[in-house]
Amino acid sequence: MTIFKPEHLKDVSKFSKSADQLAIFQRQAPQGADAFMQKLMQISLGIAGKVHKKNALQDVQNIVHDQIPETLQVDPFYERWITDMSEVCTIFCETLGCDAICFWLGSERGCNRYHIDNVPMRLLVTYAGRGTEWLPEKAADRSAFANGAPNEQILIDPSSIQFMNTWDIAVFRGGPEGVLHRTPDAALNQPSLLMRLDPVAFWDNILSKKYVNQS
Repeated sequence: MTIFKPEHLKDVSKFSKSADQLAIFQRQAPQGADAFMQKLMQISLGIAGKVHKKNALQDVQNIVHDQIPETLQVDPFYERWITDMSEVCTIFCETLGCDAICFWLGSERGCNRYHIDNVPMRLLVTYAGRGTEWLPEKAADRSAFANGAPNEQILIDPSSIQFMNTWDIAVFRGGPEGVLHRTPDAALNQPSLLMRLDPVAFWDNILSKKYVNQS
């Protein structure tokens, strides 16, 4: 398999025109990120809402405002983080060619089994903790996956396991040919912070029923 590797954030949107199943835009954590995230991970988060391309910054601010303590909102890094999330939301709208996307931010991750997303595309950014674990084609037994086998049978080459780095932007295609990935053990057992973006239909059909007050 080949991986789409844009050189600039704006180029992430070109992934939709590629034949690749996975896009990875590698980034370094900005100065001040680690100290801020260590404080942020002291609280439990599970926030969702709809973010519109034309109003991404305000939408992200509104979604997270009531869930983030005021002591963190006055931290100088808070606005930097909010701006980053809104910029990524805008890029994902451009990638999908739509006016809005589904936003989720959480500290509890439970996708233990290798899986393929049941959406056309999904964007993930791990802001703190262990990044998403994914398998190159040679490392996975797709027949075992299709038959409902456990991870131990799906994984055929443990030495080939890959992980996203913190702050990297990953876009996974869904469907039968999608890349198998999961929440790594470290993120199941230790604090982490993940932003997940989906097509807006995921909000309309699924998340809005749980987060009715976050729209």
